[in-house]
Amino acid sequence: MGFALVAACSNPPPPPLVVRVLVQSDPGVPLPGAKLLYGGKTVGTTGSNGLAELTLRGADGQSFELSVQCPDGYKSPTDALSVVLRRLAEPKKVPVYTESCPPTQRSVVVAIDADKGPNLPVMYLGREVARTDASGAASVLLRVAPGEQFSLTLSTDEKGAEALRPQSPVATFNVKDSDDVFVFAPKFTVEHKRVVYHARPKGPTPLRTAY
Repeated sequence: MGFALVAACSNPPPPPLVVRVLVQSDPGVPLPGAKLLYGGKTVGTTGSNGLAELTLRGADGQSFELSVQCPDGYKSPTDALSVVLRRLAEPKKVPVYTESCPPTQRSVVVAIDADKGPNLPVMYLGREVARTDASGAASVLLRVAPGEQFSLTLSTDEKGAEALRPQSPVATFNVKDSDDVFVFAPKFTVEHKRVVYHARPKGPTPLRTAY
């Protein structure tokens, strides 16, 4: 459904112009449910294809300042989207303006490959979020804000892991403005306890005489 916006003009306005606004969360990923506002009023909402269609009336060169209100979980742009009326040589070609609503949190996966580290808890913010299997492998899926850092600890505090070195290794990751995959691959060694043997004295052992 189109919405007609009218810009002030002293002369009779030319025929209306249809434009489309494409809102994406990431390049190539359309975002439904984004609202387009003009003068504080909603004049369009993007559909499943990320597109909203507007019908504008005014002379070539006139502009409309549209605000894009992103749905929950996405960051709205701070600057208005300036839509300028320009009638093209091909009347049937609809101008498309693009705006971005990046997610406020990103999905990150950490693949854990702990050599000689079976059945170890993976700790995030003080709680266990995964545990390595018999081969030392595990994976963790987290939602983290872009630009933030997060750390995972492979805990060796449980009984049976006392001999592993290093103890409770930590890995820190930086989250970009995109979904990402990280690898945490600590290599453990097993510290064996030293066995101390006391040497027996050399030479004949004196006999004890009972009286």
